[in-house]
Amino acid sequence: MKITHEVTEVTVEDKQVLDQAQIQSLEILGMDVVELEEFLQNEYMSNPMMEHTANHDMNSETEKFPNRYDGQYAGRDYVEARDEDEKERGGLKAPDTNYIKNYLISQLDMKRFSKEEWKLILYLIDCLEDDGFFQMEVAEVAELTGQNQAKVEEMLQVLRDLEPFGIFAKDLSHCLLRQLEAIGADTPELSAMVLDYLPEIGQGKISVISRQLGLSTAEVRKYIAVIERLNPRPLSGLQESQVSYIVPDIIYTEKNGRWEIVINDKWFGEYHINDYYLSMMKETKDPELLQYFKQQLERGRFVISSIEQRRETMHLVSKEILDRQKDYFCRKGTLKPITIGTLAEELKMPPSRVSRAVKGKYVQSPAGTILMEKLFAGSVSSSESREGLSAKHIKERIRGLISSEDKRNPLSDAKLTECLVAEGISISRRAVAKYRDELWIKSSIERKKR
Repeated sequence: MKITHEVTEVTVEDKQVLDQAQIQSLEILGMDVVELEEFLQNEYMSNPMMEHTANHDMNSETEKFPNRYDGQYAGRDYVEARDEDEKERGGLKAPDTNYIKNYLISQLDMKRFSKEEWKLILYLIDCLEDDGFFQMEVAEVAELTGQNQAKVEEMLQVLRDLEPFGIFAKDLSHCLLRQLEAIGADTPELSAMVLDYLPEIGQGKISVISRQLGLSTAEVRKYIAVIERLNPRPLSGLQESQVSYIVPDIIYTEKNGRWEIVINDKWFGEYHINDYYLSMMKETKDPELLQYFKQQLERGRFVISSIEQRRETMHLVSKEILDRQKDYFCRKGTLKPITIGTLAEELKMPPSRVSRAVKGKYVQSPAGTILMEKLFAGSVSSSESREGLSAKHIKERIRGLISSEDKRNPLSDAKLTECLVAEGISISRRAVAKYRDELWIKSSIERKKR
């Protein structure tokens, strides 16, 4: 009886673990590609059993920013910028120089400067690079403007104190360093990594940085995570009110009548089990350390397995969508009626799984980039995300939240997303930004009262 009881107890426990694993696997399936990368980075930083290999071979719009640290400048150019008039063409939108100039001038008090100083400031702004860097030599500016070098350097320093932080820096390292100073994170270790080790970060040489700075690999990973959250192209954030940034989750390409489906998650590299820690686990005699390694190994294997399942599910779903909507993607016809239920039945999958596979994700195709949900006749919202909530209702909530915000500390798109989720409205930050744009409401930076 005792043995039977123990077996029954383990079976129930296994079932509970299985159910929890299924829930987590569904959560991973529901992530869009940007959320997935952030999730994997967090797992990698907290789990020594996981190893990351950066994909240096990919030459696409979805290249990850640290892989460009050894160049002249870096940028999170894996996003595809489209304006409302060019969604179908997918054209990259150039910075609005007048908008940028007016934004910078709005932060300055003209009365503080002499006529000559103001003239010099305007000249320096006009010489700003599209990415936000200032690469002219001080001596050259002095010669062209008739000002002395000390005055040019003084006015440059005034401009370097403006927002977005990092603007007018002479190179990427100083741009990132200024941002670290602004958020109070300019520790000696972080400053050293930004000034001296950007190429090593881009090449994934964590052990080199760890050894030379005397830091653990875990500390190096955490510092890299801080650096990755900085903006390597200071002017990119200023365009949010004019541009929607889209990272496609699925890419359809057609050549000579042959279609290819790509699950767009290879640009941030591959994750696998760390052989070094695996051998350490086999050799250790410490029972507590062994148990820790086993737990981390189990977690790492689960995450990697869930990623593979995500790829398989999304490939099956996207293939079925392509088969049904090929005329639309070829620009030879309109969308055919299709629902989540019928697609799930065809694939012999639970509707909730198909819903997770498409919700909040984008397809890039010869017909343009489109939200997968718009390829269906019916709503893909589950009961968990309040099925039937209209875009109009969500827009009204966004308008209401913004109208009651603190004007000196306006709500960012990320904060608006948190507020909506707290109300039970499941929505991505990307969707919030899109709805805010459609309401003709400016970004939080532009709404801020000074």
